[in-house]
Order: sequence, then structure tokens, then C-alpha cells
Amino acid sequence: MSRGEAPLKILLLSPRVSGVGGIAQHVRQLARRLRRFGHEVKLLSIETLGISLRKGLANPSYGVLAALKSLGERYDIAHGHNLPSAPAVKAVDAHARVITLHGIYSKQIGLLYGNVLGSMAKVFEKWSLRGMDAITAVSLEAVKYYRNLGFEAIHIPNAIDLSELPSEAERISDPQIAYLGRLSKEKGVDLLIKAALIGLRGLVIAGDGPMRPLVEKAAQKGLLKFLGPLPRARALRILAGSDAAVLPSREEGISTVLLEAMALRIPIVATRVGGTTEVLEHRESALLVDPDPWEIKKAVMKLLAEADLAKTLTENAYRKLVGNYDWGMVQKKYLMLYGRFLKIDA
Repeated sequence: MSRGEAPLKILLLSPRVSGVGGIAQHVRQLARRLRRFGHEVKLLSIETLGISLRKGLANPSYGVLAALKSLGERYDIAHGHNLPSAPAVKAVDAHARVITLHGIYSKQIGLLYGNVLGSMAKVFEKWSLRGMDAITAVSLEAVKYYRNLGFEAIHIPNAIDLSELPSEAERISDPQIAYLGRLSKEKGVDLLIKAALIGLRGLVIAGDGPMRPLVEKAAQKGLLKFLGPLPRARALRILAGSDAAVLPSREEGISTVLLEAMALRIPIVATRVGGTTEVLEHRESALLVDPDPWEIKKAVMKLLAEADLAKTLTENAYRKLVGNYDWGMVQKKYLMLYGRFLKIDA
């Protein structure tokens, strides 16, 4: 889409657009870049609605309220992120409706809340995606899953803006092993605490979520350092000052923190799940392990002990990042997608 084209009126929908969460960062970055191209962009989220929603009910409540808020206004593109935004996307009067999936929704729900709610989530998935003009997913695993459900999903990956990386690093532990993200079961935070219990030292955790009490208790016992939720700028400085980054997920799309660690040349230990295995290769660009505390500890200790290995992994990871996960390329893919429906040039 060239700058000479008429500007589009675009509605971006996401339960959250603030904080360091990967989806929120993705939506904020997309909004900024669309505005740079002269498009009119409106964000609709829990924050922009100016409401406070009870934990556990925030996402479904957002879906209903955002749908009501969306009535009566016309857009060229309504673009939702993750399934909780789907009811609002479907309710919007828009020329084209787009949904981006940042993981496999029903698998995440099943992991968090059990098989019954996971099965209900599968029904919600199918209802939500019917009638969408385009479905994108950040991981190839999710693309395959939703295609198997009969939907023509396309792959547009997550990305980061290299210009936002910090020039300074912050070190508060020696060694410093960083986990930055949501404190929840699907992210494997409990596995990190178990790894600390069997001798992994130097863990620094920042974030928020349902497992926060468990992390706080571990910090009180001296097993790790807990920083709570941090502004993104400081979180990146912590990451930049770390000896290793660890991502112990049980289920994952394409983690923004993973990409940030690659960009900062921080060696990575991650579990071989979901989109992580699309981004990284074992012993080529990271050490990939099963979601097991003993394996996590062993891999981290190996990185700390073998500086040459760590350097090789980080250099390979950086090259992979620059060639595949830069926001400039991802931005172009979204603009080309919009152009399919509005007959404009990318």
C-alpha cells in the first residue's frame, strides 16, 4: 500500500494493548506502523474501554462489551487479535474482517482449565472463525491446526522492532537467568520454581498472572528474585544483562520475549513446543528441552559452563531473527492482506 493511496479506517481489537505481553506489544506496534502510513487507526481494548474487569472473566466480558461498543460505526478493516476479540470483529460494520491467532486457543484453555472447558473452547473457535474474511496465525503449528478445522489460515509471524532494543543492560544477580512473561501454567512458570528447588540458581522473574503467589513464595524462600510486572524498557534492560533467557512453556505461539532474546544475543533455553521449534533449532540457535525441571536446569548450567557454545547459539539465533522476524517484513504482509479486500497496492 503506497502512501499516495487514500487512508484506511482500521479498527484493531485486543483484550489488552498495554503492558509487556506479546499480543499487546504486537497490536501496539501494528497500530503505530499503520498510522505512520497515514491510516486512521482506532484501538478497542479493556484499557481503551476504560473498564475494570474481574480476573477470570476479563476476556469473555471484553468480547461482549467490545461488540456493543463497535456497533454503529463503519470501518474498512476490523482486525482482531486472538479469539476473545472475535465477537466484536463479527459485530463491526466493516468491509473486511480479519482475525490474528497468537496460539491455538482451545489448547491453551484446555491446559489452563481442563478438558471440559477445552472442548467448549473448540466449539467457540469454530463459531468465532466462521464468516471471517481472513485468518492469520503467528505460528505454522497454528496455521496447520486451523486449516485442519477447515479454515484457510495464513502465516504472518510475530516480530520485533530492532530500533527499540536498549542501549544499556541491568544486572541484579550473578548468574542472571531471566524469565519475562505471564506467570501461568501454560508458560511453565511452576517448572522454573521446581528447577530452583533442585539447585538452579540465579533466576530472575518478572511478570504477572495467576501463578504470582507461587512465584512470590519462592522469592521469599530465597529461591529466585521476583521483580513483579515491569515497564517494557526495564524488562528489556534486565534481559540484556542476563547470562541466559529461559522459556519453559507447555504451549507457545511465537514468543515476543524469545525474539527479543535473539535480538539481544542472549543464549536461550526453551522447551520444544509450539512455535518455538519453528524459530529455533536445538544446538544450532538454542538449547531445546522437554518441559521438565531437570532438563531445564541441566541446559542452563551447560550454557553457563560453555561460553563458546553460548556464543555460537546467539550468533546463529540473531541471523535467523534478522532474516525472518523483523517488523518491516511483517508490516508489509499485513498491508498486502488488507489490499486483497480493498484492491490497493502493497
